[in-house]
Amino acid sequence: MINFDYKSIPITQKLDDLQSYYQTSVAFAQALGITRMTLMAWRDNPAKVKVKNQDKIDLLWCKYVFLPNIHSGSERVKGVALGDWLFEPAVMDKALRQMAAGSLEIETGTREIDFDAIVLDNTIPNNFRATSVAEVQNIHHITQEIAQKFDVEINAQQIKNWHKVLMRGLLDNAGEFSTKQRVLPNVATQLTHPDDIAEELQNWAREYANIKHLSDIARAHYHFEIIHPFSDGNGRIGRLIILAQCLKIGIKPPITNNNNKALYYILLEYAKINPTPLAYFLQACAG
Repeated sequence: MINFDYKSIPITQKLDDLQSYYQTSVAFAQALGITRMTLMAWRDNPAKVKVKNQDKIDLLWCKYVFLPNIHSGSERVKGVALGDWLFEPAVMDKALRQMAAGSLEIETGTREIDFDAIVLDNTIPNNFRATSVAEVQNIHHITQEIAQKFDVEINAQQIKNWHKVLMRGLLDNAGEFSTKQRVLPNVATQLTHPDDIAEELQNWAREYANIKHLSDIARAHYHFEIIHPFSDGNGRIGRLIILAQCLKIGIKPPITNNNNKALYYILLEYAKINPTPLAYFLQACAG
């Protein structure tokens, strides 16, 4: 069994591992976008490493230390059986909230405690903008809707409908494909040209119409993200599609959040070569 809990590994070990990978402190510091003196200070006192820099370290560690050392077979990953999950309202509702909150946290940094304050207590946290409230309400609403109507056909129009709800009040073109070229930061993969999005997404829907395993879902997720059909919200809508696909085949959907996002992003990128590690990761994150 692969241990995906990279957060439990001390920051000092990650720094040592990455120092061995980069060989020199200068190269390591450049990769982090800091000075060599700052790196030395971190090694002497790891408590000085701020959260945003911990995220950088996690990404590098997952990519250059964890990934090369995991098994990369091509076996099918079935996922965790759903069981009575759909028939236990309290359990299902909590898991759905965690999925929605985690998916939003990855993109915007919104904490689960603030998410719950809005959807459970109807309380707006201090310093929350109207758009931040809309982001929470929208993803909570569409997550609940998909869980109740997961058996619908997942085609291009359905995805556009979900996106319209997800980005309502946030994008002028919510529910419409992007007409501009999109670029993923720090990723060399070429995204689908705007003129080809409609046809490519239709092909995607046909190719993954009869998924049977979590391995199929992992492959479909990578494929969807490189199509990247919308101007914003592609990650969130992609993870909502995972929710619908998992429920369709009777397996528990994954919960991704800031605690596992570094590995999620690294394995998503690696899925271009082999989606099996991503499938195992999604299985390990099943709510």
